[in-house]
Parts: sequence; C-alpha cells; structure tokens
Amino acid sequence: MKIGDLVRYRAASSETTFYHNDWLGLIVREIPGTDEIKVIEWTHRNKGRDRGSYRARDLVLANEDR
Repeated sequence: MKIGDLVRYRAASSETTFYHNDWLGLIVREIPGTDEIKVIEWTHRNKGRDRGSYRARDLVLANEDR
C-alpha cells in the first residue's frame, strides 16, 4: 500500500463489518515503523468525512487490479 491507494477497513467482527462496510478511504500519509501506520481520509455512509491513522494490516486495498 502506498499514498494515493483506495482502501477499506478490514473488520475484525461481523458487527464492525456492518459499520465500516460503506467506508472508502484514500491513503494521504504514511508513518514508518513496525505497524506501517497509514493516515486515511475516509468517506462514509452518512456522507461525512474524517481522517484517522490505522495499521496497514487493518486495511484492504480497494483497487487491487493495479
């Protein structure tokens, strides 16, 4: 994963899958280190936007056909 990739959150349970299902995010920054933190600009079902930091292993590429 790199800056500019579209990602989805990898949910740990079916409850969080429902909550994060409509979220689509863009990697806008990378923080090096063991967890490979990615800063994501999210859009989601309530048409809102927010930004957060997530471990690379908790994300899935949405545009894997590249």
